[in-house]
Amino acid sequence: MSIHIRLSCMHCDHTTCDYTMLDLPNIRKSFQFLSDCTYLNTASVGLSWAGLGAAVAEFYEGAQACGITARDQWSARQEDTKVRLGSLVGVPDSRIHFVGSTTEALNLVAIGMPLRRGDRVAVAEDEFPSVIQPWLTRAAHGIELVRVPIPSEAERSQALAAALIGNVRALAVSHVHWQTGTRVDLQLLSDAARRADCRLIVDGVQAVAATPVDAGLADAYCASTFKWLLSGFGLGFLTMSERLASEWTPPLRGYSNSAPSRNPQYGHVNYPGIYALNASLRYFESIGWDAIHRRVSCLSARLHNSLSSRGFEILTPADARAGIVSVRRENAQAIVRALAAEAIFVEDRDEIVRVSPHFYNADDDIDRFVSSLAQHA
Repeated sequence: MSIHIRLSCMHCDHTTCDYTMLDLPNIRKSFQFLSDCTYLNTASVGLSWAGLGAAVAEFYEGAQACGITARDQWSARQEDTKVRLGSLVGVPDSRIHFVGSTTEALNLVAIGMPLRRGDRVAVAEDEFPSVIQPWLTRAAHGIELVRVPIPSEAERSQALAAALIGNVRALAVSHVHWQTGTRVDLQLLSDAARRADCRLIVDGVQAVAATPVDAGLADAYCASTFKWLLSGFGLGFLTMSERLASEWTPPLRGYSNSAPSRNPQYGHVNYPGIYALNASLRYFESIGWDAIHRRVSCLSARLHNSLSSRGFEILTPADARAGIVSVRRENAQAIVRALAAEAIFVEDRDEIVRVSPHFYNADDDIDRFVSSLAQHA
């Protein structure tokens, strides 16, 4: 349930916002772990909600209990999940393909792209390993990896766009950076890639369900379900633009994508995971995606403002964040351990304390973390 009101909000990016107040006490009952701790680490793993286990059991104890005779049920649930997911990320359901993980999707895209010796692929110098590694396998065949220096977080998108010159045929990038929490300007990168006849390959695992996503801006958009989508491990998805799909060749073949098919799905998918994702999407929809995105935005704004008021060095730009807010601390690992001893769970990344609230967090969670961080800093 939700109540729509209009009020002044000191934590949003605007003086007044059309903010949706969630029934937070009732929501938090679905996340029992929150009664025991302050969990601000969704960017590592999202919490499962009270109905998730039953959703998976529906497959094992219902559909699969009937063997192959329930195949139509599996297929129908898969198609319904594609429709719901496509609606969330702004692409037709026909362009949604289920895979095992973000990493698998990124590898499938990289290996299947029609690159030739001398072609170049651009990545940020500090990019997540799974975004970089698939292209290194192609370096042995004459593909050059261009590592783009990032002068500052405020200049991340512009630096990447400026690198699309010469024979750069692909730009691989995280929609939301895994360490700093910076959300790149996907429209800017999409426009630059099209001008350069370059393919834009996006890792969206830290964006989907935390912030509005238009996956149609990318030639390939890849994500998993165990973080902000709160749906467990072993399932990811891949979308491809028409231009990439028309030139891409599946690197893995099986009974479901025999040549000349360009379908990435080469065998059975993780049906229990799809049942879980379907239930989670329904759960999110019952609350409202706009309400969820606004809640994450307000929590990250509260966090950003509170940290700033105490003089902390915040890496995440205020105008380019999603669900992650990162603070630079030389003793980050020790701080995170000390906070964990107080049942406050965040993450350390090198000399960074990374904080990632989701819609299930309360304002008090933010305040407790900031107060405790100030004591340990």
